[in-house]
Amino acid sequence: MTAPVADVAKRVGFLELFFDLVFVFAVTQLVGLLHDDHSAAGWGRAAIMLWLVWWAWSQYAWAGNAIDLDRRSTRVWVLAATGAMLAAAAVIPDAFLGHGDGLLFALLYVAVRAIGLGLYWSGLAGEPDHRAALRTYLPVQALSLGLVLAGGIADDGWRVGFWVAAMAVDLASVVAAGRGEFHVDPAHFAERHGLIVIIALGESVVAAGATATDIGISSSVMLVLGVAFVGIAGLWWCYFDWVHAAMEHRLSGEPDHRRRGHLARDLFTLGHIPIVAGTIVFAAAVEEALAHPSDGLDTFGVTALALGPALYLAGFVVGNLRATGQLLVTRTVGLVAVVVTALLAGAALPATAAVGAVATVVVVIAAVESRSHPVAV
Repeated sequence: MTAPVADVAKRVGFLELFFDLVFVFAVTQLVGLLHDDHSAAGWGRAAIMLWLVWWAWSQYAWAGNAIDLDRRSTRVWVLAATGAMLAAAAVIPDAFLGHGDGLLFALLYVAVRAIGLGLYWSGLAGEPDHRAALRTYLPVQALSLGLVLAGGIADDGWRVGFWVAAMAVDLASVVAAGRGEFHVDPAHFAERHGLIVIIALGESVVAAGATATDIGISSSVMLVLGVAFVGIAGLWWCYFDWVHAAMEHRLSGEPDHRRRGHLARDLFTLGHIPIVAGTIVFAAAVEEALAHPSDGLDTFGVTALALGPALYLAGFVVGNLRATGQLLVTRTVGLVAVVVTALLAGAALPATAAVGAVATVVVVIAAVESRSHPVAV
């Protein structure tokens, strides 16, 4: 017999997976944005756009965790948001450049977020306590969307200011929402974030393979591709060998709904930003190495090679400190080792050797931790 619905754990649905496909393209655009502009301003614009993209995705992660997305009317709205996000992602490379493109991105982006907030609110019609918590979040988010729209309308010089202000308001919104009692399904929430990490890592693989094809296959290009894949596989291992299960276990072990909501916010919504950012930055470093495999990396390449894995590892260090109060010593030492290795090897050695050295450090971190942590907790 089929088990009652109440006894079946909530899992990520096919509609959510389809929605996530758009973010594969968005991540591709972010890697390209960073690759095309190596200046400090370019780094800043990429960071702003990453935040906006992440916040849109995260909003749907929270909504999908709390409401039923399988109703046909809801599916239509989510599909509409998916199409709007696809169009917004297409505009990312030019969103900071021209008045028309900036406004188009802002309109599409605000539409995506507004649909998500509307679905979240309407889906909680039978849960007054949860809806009361969401009420603390919605007004602040409305201000954030207004600032995004204002940035799209403003001249190029003002756009960055408005969008940075929107980021600050987003942060304020999670503080405001912390006063409410959000109900979080641990298994679904952990799975949802694990899948977005897979998407980010997958984009690194796609970017490396596509760049290698564009440059032309040679022994040196294939060697960079190989060592880069080892590094990406090591990053995968650092997340999915034991950390993913540990995060879900910690979230499910918190019985108080309010504290569980705070933990979900800090460990996943905020804690995964450096993890995803690190993956994107590492992909940009690999693209630089593929372009000149026999030469030393330039300043941008060295910075990306050091910063990418460091951000990725830092997300776990900070998240574990928040969740358990304990420092991940191996990962912290490994983070420092990655940065030192990249800085020393990046310019002094051929790009192939530099990427290989950083990949080796990542693999060592994964191997050492595998000996001290169980696969499942």
